[in-house]
Amino acid sequence: MDWIKTIKTLSSRALLSVAIGLLGSLLLLNPAHAAEDYAIFSLDSGFEEISINKARKLYRGKTKRLNGKRVELSDWPENSTEREKFYQLLLGKNAAQMNAHWAGLSFSGKARYPREIKTASTDSLVDWLDDKPNRIGYSPLSSVPQNANVLYVISSEK
Repeated sequence: MDWIKTIKTLSSRALLSVAIGLLGSLLLLNPAHAAEDYAIFSLDSGFEEISINKARKLYRGKTKRLNGKRVELSDWPENSTEREKFYQLLLGKNAAQMNAHWAGLSFSGKARYPREIKTASTDSLVDWLDDKPNRIGYSPLSSVPQNANVLYVISSEK
């Protein structure tokens, strides 16, 4: 059998490289590493569900009101994976591109940056949201509190 001869003649380094490559491929296919869904939510039950277009307008600074109420948006800390993943899922942009976008809007006076929460935790976000009813935030769907009013879910599956 020719394939047995081939395997025997391969160096152990080559076999190790192949084994590591196969293992890495299997890890990438593991559902535990799949992208997570995100939810845009508020603790105010007065807000209604929104469309993908409205969600995008909110986080692009193109709309400041929902249901006639002026809203205040939150954002995760600058270097958090939650922030990076959220903007990638919702807008197809990375955090640096969104920082530049918000800087332009802020400089021109058209909109204010979303408020950055102090620590990368849902508890910190919920504490901030709890202070005023018109506040809106986002979080991985698995971390959304039970008392939250989910306005929109951004699915990681296209």
